[in-house]
Amino acid sequence: MTDVVRTRSAFARLRRLASPVLALWLWAGPVAAISVTEFGAVGDGRADDTRAIQAALDTGKRVVVPEGDFRITNALMPRSNQQIEIVGTIRVADALIQPLATDVPAGQPRIPVTDARGFYAGQWVTIADESLRIQGGGKNKVRREGGDCGRIARIEGNTLVMELNLRRGYSVAAQGRVGTQPSAFLITQSHVHIHGRGVIDGNKAHQFDFAPADMTEKKGRGEETRAGCGISIDSDPGVISHISIEGITVRDAILHNISLYRVRDSSVANVTCIGAHDKNILLRLSEGCRVIGNRCLDSQFEDGIILYSGNRHCVVQGNICSGNARMGICVNAFQTGILLAGNISINNSLNFSIRGDHGSSTGDFSSGGRVNIEGRGNSISGLVSLGAVSISATDLVYSGGTISAEEGKPIAIGMSIARTSPDRRVALVDRVRIRGVSFRGCTTAVRVSGVVKDVRLVDNRFQCDGPAVAIAEECRAEVSFARNEGYATEGSGVATIPGAVSKITVAHGLQVTPRIGDIMVTPAGSLGKARQFWIANPTATGFDLFVDAAPGAPGVQFGWRADAGK
Repeated sequence: MTDVVRTRSAFARLRRLASPVLALWLWAGPVAAISVTEFGAVGDGRADDTRAIQAALDTGKRVVVPEGDFRITNALMPRSNQQIEIVGTIRVADALIQPLATDVPAGQPRIPVTDARGFYAGQWVTIADESLRIQGGGKNKVRREGGDCGRIARIEGNTLVMELNLRRGYSVAAQGRVGTQPSAFLITQSHVHIHGRGVIDGNKAHQFDFAPADMTEKKGRGEETRAGCGISIDSDPGVISHISIEGITVRDAILHNISLYRVRDSSVANVTCIGAHDKNILLRLSEGCRVIGNRCLDSQFEDGIILYSGNRHCVVQGNICSGNARMGICVNAFQTGILLAGNISINNSLNFSIRGDHGSSTGDFSSGGRVNIEGRGNSISGLVSLGAVSISATDLVYSGGTISAEEGKPIAIGMSIARTSPDRRVALVDRVRIRGVSFRGCTTAVRVSGVVKDVRLVDNRFQCDGPAVAIAEECRAEVSFARNEGYATEGSGVATIPGAVSKITVAHGLQVTPRIGDIMVTPAGSLGKARQFWIANPTATGFDLFVDAAPGAPGVQFGWRADAGK
């Protein structure tokens, strides 16, 4: 093979394996950067730098946002195949909010306001009033949601004319009002790379505090994730790919710090997301995306990282999620092939919620909160949980790892296996395998209750203050055991009926009540004067062994074996 052929072959392999960042550089080559200051951006925290930064982006070249505080009043939209380096701070300006001048009916685009000065065509705004319902789903939420969210098409006097018709009506009596609510970046094209050591600041304390909603007629879209985010990656309609967000800090968005909607083969890596009003990182209807090495902290009402709906074959690895009001890392129901690995989730109300199908968790760590495992066909391996784990799952393999109490915080139930909810998003408990897990500092290690089928515990280690396993009577026949340390379900021994009696009670030493069919008894020799023997009355401590007549001297010896783990 010639040197040229070898070089081409190596380059081809490198290109196939390259990250989106490297792939972009390999195809585009090193490109001279332009600074947004060359287009008039000031970066003093007072001037509106939106148009200057957008003008730099419109060149399609590599753009640098240098040191400074760059105030923006509308979403910035990168071009395809563009690199953006953020060194300074891009800050969403305080919201411009105006009350309605008159009631606004649904089904038309016109919004009369008291004073339209400061608004301009192309701006993202939300219209809302106090008749909207309080937002649900998070912890202690107080704001309202619904409304209409979209862009201004034009302004006629003091009337904002929207690009789309309003879906509902709003009234002056209900304190109807309009406010600006842009994302800092709105990415709608492929091959965009945002990186650097700078900051995107959503400035949530000074935003229009309504959860935005979609103005389109598309059903099932839900909240308008094109607005109110630090970075919104939104391809609708169609699909975009190869977006890379790396290294920056994104903070204090009024909605989500980073939102991916209908995106493929993209990554969010080594980003600090802090203090979002809702989710720090959100994925919806995306495929083949990677969320790696990020720090997702202190979401005010909701989650660190959430794969919300319709995602497939995404990787969530090496992230730290802490102090989020609701969940640290969540994989919602009816998503496929989501892989979690090496994540640390601490001090969230619910550290991990794994509800998708045919995914896995490998080497994740949880402390200061619970773990919830549902879904179908998942594999949990090496999870270390300093807190309780709840399971309602089908075809679950849970192997290795530890469930342990934190110092000074004993756990009443280490692992609860049960299905008590009729919610179709919650899987049936069927074919659940718990193998090789160490339980420490729990009053009871495992409790099984409710409607379950085919649960098996094998090779686990129980170090508990109370009974290691508690099984509700209604599901005892569906739970089996083998070779568990600290919870004896198998035992054997020798019992002797003296010559003058026809019954003795044998202490089996098991930690579960055996059934008669679990016990096998074999005489070691002649029964003497007796002709028959049998067992009866198994209890939590022993069972009765009978012969039909006192055997006479020297009595009769029996070997016994019990296996209540079957």
